[in-house]
Formats: sequence, structure tokens, C-alpha cells
Amino acid sequence: MYVRPTAPLPIGGVVDDAIKLYRESFARCWPIALVGSLIMGTFGVFLTIYVRNAGIGLTGMALLQVYRQPPILALYLLQSVLSLAFYGALIASQNAVALGDTPLSFGEAIAIGFARLGRAVVTGIVWWAIIVLGLVLLLVPGIYFLGALCLWPVALYAEDAGAMQALQYSRDLIKGHWWRSSTILTIAVIIILVFSMVVGLVAGVLAAISRHDFTTAQLMVQVVSIAANVFVLPMIPAVLLAMYRDLQLRREGGDLAARVGALP
Repeated sequence: MYVRPTAPLPIGGVVDDAIKLYRESFARCWPIALVGSLIMGTFGVFLTIYVRNAGIGLTGMALLQVYRQPPILALYLLQSVLSLAFYGALIASQNAVALGDTPLSFGEAIAIGFARLGRAVVTGIVWWAIIVLGLVLLLVPGIYFLGALCLWPVALYAEDAGAMQALQYSRDLIKGHWWRSSTILTIAVIIILVFSMVVGLVAGVLAAISRHDFTTAQLMVQVVSIAANVFVLPMIPAVLLAMYRDLQLRREGGDLAARVGALP
């Protein structure tokens, strides 16, 4: 059974807490992750079939031209927005487990994901605009804000914060802990990348054994990815929630220390 930490943890402790939350919440999260994965996978399958029928190569520049076509761009944006709603549903579901509340049903979690989707889209656009602007201008500000604002989905979906409030709350929590938070996120990303590489290798081996053409092999990779994403998608929300709660405890401890120090 998952037990919520009552004191700040070291970096390894936060990662371990995220793993525990992931395991404890997976039984509730996998249906949400499955639907979210199917949405992303369906777009990937459609794009692969479209590219094959259009006789377009699967190179980076060719695909970029495909994404610039209005129908493809519209479908991509629709897929992204729907994925954000299911991402929020994962956060809401895991947060209920983390707090020891009554577990959310599939419908309840999805309802939260879509009820807050409008402000999530606004926050996501502002977040990316800040990061891209920072990267284009001086590079370093973009990297800083990438880490400093990463907790906005938790603030929005777990705390019901407003669009701009979620960004501000993330920055306030991570202020003074940027390197620590970035290290935790980096560890999580490395774990996910290793898992994804293994899945990609397995899919590639299966495609090679079956001796299909390149496009069919890509379709097989998409199908395998749909199954793999059921396990991958809940990982980052669990890490962000563990970071969020740990930083809250650190801030509360700092506020307490400040109040004690101010006593006569």
C-alpha cells in the first residue's frame, strides 16, 4: 500500500516514491493509459498509411512537409489536445491514490481531464511559447523555464489551479531547487528512454523476422508502441506528483523555519 511521505526526501527517495506511486496506481491508470495510447497510436498508424499511399518517403524533411498539410496538422492538433485530457486524467487518478482518497473511477478521472482541458491548452501554449522564446533568444532561459515550469500539469489537475496560476505555482515550488528537480526528471526520462529503446528493438526484430516491407514494419512498430505506452504514459505523472509533494514539504519546512527564527 502506498504511504505518502511526511518529510522531504533525497533525490533517490523521490524517485523511489514515484515508483511506489506508479505501482500502486497502475491498476487504476492502465485503462486511461490504454485509451490515450490508442489515440496517439491511431494517429501514427494513419500517418504511416497516408505517407505510404502518397508515395512520400519517411525522412525528416518529407514528414515535415506532410505535417504542414492542413488536414494532417488538424488531426495532429486534435490528437495532442485529446492526449492532454487523458494526461490530466492520469494525474487526477494518481493524485487520488497519493492522497489516500477514494480511488477515482475511469469516468471520474476522464471527466476531470476534460473539464480542465480548456485551461490546460492555454497553459500548454503559454508554456511552450516561453520555452521556445527563451531557447531562441539566449538558450539558457529556455532550458531554465523548461525545468522551472514543468509542474504546471500537477498544479492544474491535482490542485485545480488556474492557467497562469499553475505556471506561477510551479516556478515558486522549484525556485531554489532547479538542479535537484532537473536531476530527478533526467533520471525518469533516462528510464523511459531505455524502456522505449528496448521496445523499439523488440519491434524491429519482429519486423525483420516477418520480412515485411518498410512501411508495414513501421505499422508493426506503431502497434507495439501502443501496447508499450500503456506502461510508459503513467510514469512521468507519477514522477511529477512525487516531486510536487516533496517540494511542498520543503517549502512548508522552510516557512516553518522562517517563522521559528522570527520568534522573539
